[in-house]
Amino acid sequence: MTDLERKLAETLREQAGKVTPNLDAAWADQVRRQHRPRRRRATVWLAPLAAVLVVLTSVLLATQVNDAQPPAPPANPGQELKLAKPEHQPFDQTMLTHGDMAILTEFAGQTDRWRVWAYTGVRSNATDRELFCVAAIPVGADLTSDAPQYGTKSPQCMALLPDGGKTVLAGYVGETGGPLPPGKAVYLLSSTMEQLRLYNAQGDLSQGKLVDRVASSYQVFLADVVPGSPPVRAEVS
Repeated sequence: MTDLERKLAETLREQAGKVTPNLDAAWADQVRRQHRPRRRRATVWLAPLAAVLVVLTSVLLATQVNDAQPPAPPANPGQELKLAKPEHQPFDQTMLTHGDMAILTEFAGQTDRWRVWAYTGVRSNATDRELFCVAAIPVGADLTSDAPQYGTKSPQCMALLPDGGKTVLAGYVGETGGPLPPGKAVYLLSSTMEQLRLYNAQGDLSQGKLVDRVASSYQVFLADVVPGSPPVRAEVS
């Protein structure tokens, strides 16, 4: 091989080395161009699908939240009220045990305005049995044996239950013609109790309000109740 032929061969090899990488690069670029539309097409249908999934998830969560029910209150809160039945007890047959009386409320009658009193006492012929009494007399009058009484049911008295701590000791629910008007109820509790919550048969809550202390051992609570649906259970604390 002459020198001229050798130089020509070397020149051809150099030119071939320069052309080959360009061919490879062109091939790679063509491959990228072929795959790029597929990715765009996948993006086109994947994006709406993701949006639909987000909406469906939101609807499902909202449905679960709306369908969730709040925790139900206890079926029978507190303790059942098992109190002595009130009875009409003429005032002249009752002796106040301590002389302490609590004013509960006032209401209008046909001719007078009446004041309702609560007190503890005993029967004249049974001094060992303490009573809780409710009486209504005209405003301004003293609670004595000769004071006019409202209707034919005043006073109403009931025996006290033994003091068992968190227990209602006695109570009277207002009634037509009675010393306490309908829609009111009064209860006697131990002097250590501060809260009284009452429930009727339908579960309606009535909050007792501390009115006064009677003697040193008892406290009187007055509550607004549903007329015709007296409390049947109580929570004391």
